[in-house]
Amino acid sequence: MDLKELQNNWDEFGKTDPLWAILTDPNRKGGKWDPEEFFALGRREIAGLMRTVQAFGLPARREAALDFGCGVGRLTQALCAWFDRSCGVDIAPSMIELARQYNAHGGKCEYFLNAHSDLQIFPDDSFDLVYSKIVLQHMEPQYSTSYIKEFVRVLRPGGLVVFQIPDRPRAAQPPGQAACGPMPDGGFRAKLTGHPASIHAIGGSRISVPVTIQNVSECTWPSRGDRDLRFLVHLGNHWLTPQGETVVWDDRRQPLPYDLPPNASIQTDISVTAPLAAGKYILELDMVQEAVAWFKHKSSPTAWVQAEIDSAPIPVAVAAAGAQPRMEAHGVEKDQVIDILTAAGAKVLDIVPDSSAGPEWIGFQYFATKL
Repeated sequence: MDLKELQNNWDEFGKTDPLWAILTDPNRKGGKWDPEEFFALGRREIAGLMRTVQAFGLPARREAALDFGCGVGRLTQALCAWFDRSCGVDIAPSMIELARQYNAHGGKCEYFLNAHSDLQIFPDDSFDLVYSKIVLQHMEPQYSTSYIKEFVRVLRPGGLVVFQIPDRPRAAQPPGQAACGPMPDGGFRAKLTGHPASIHAIGGSRISVPVTIQNVSECTWPSRGDRDLRFLVHLGNHWLTPQGETVVWDDRRQPLPYDLPPNASIQTDISVTAPLAAGKYILELDMVQEAVAWFKHKSSPTAWVQAEIDSAPIPVAVAAAGAQPRMEAHGVEKDQVIDILTAAGAKVLDIVPDSSAGPEWIGFQYFATKL
């Protein structure tokens, strides 16, 4: 999902079940978290972090800390015990509002709303510690990699950046790795099945469409691209008129969970946005290799789903606000994270296995300083 959708999604979590959305204990869903216990866990986490970083002798100063993806301030407040000033930043207005209500440290603890793909609200060299946990995994790599660069930019020399992000799904990975580059024409062959023959939706609403993707080509499809996110293969969609004319060419992307070898299949869902105008449409599903070509332009057959769209009975913005929020999970390969940190001017101090994203993911926590 793009940043605007991500913001709406987490804003809805902040309105419905904010503490559970941050710490997803199944026994605490539905407003069952005790706030004192919730914030006590944050204090325990930060105390453990500060014991760990003693080995590095960093950060050199303890004037200002940044909690990225602060939610209601569970860790931001905990950082106040260790730094003169603690700042929390989050994309969701409802989370920031709650964080300010929970704040027990006055002006020492500040909260900022940020809906940009960078941290332009903070100048260079602003913080002695930048910390993020269970946040980057919920956004697409184009955004998480941008924020990692920004972590280094806003970090002071001699400061410390610590963050966690998954690497890849723990599901069986094909031997080897797909080449990072344009595929030969023979690689653009897909079979898309398992989708409904027709759908009925309200204009502007989100629709989750199941799809089975089979690689019927001669080469492995890459799930990861280069540093600029080129060459990875996505499932995408277009909206057409019943006559096949384009209404919306580029609507949504769904990544592959891992490199997909020839003859292999995966089942997934793509979340698409219905056209605003009522009428009959065709939802066209197709694969794309980013920065290269859509598969249909290489003569691969697409899948068509007949769609009947009704007028929205209430404004789309109101309907979207009440939509059921969801959590996505995305990873960034360890070598790419190291390259990003190094290119931004950081030195990687340590990388340790991390299971925060759940047992289905291989993940790491990264420790780096600014040179």
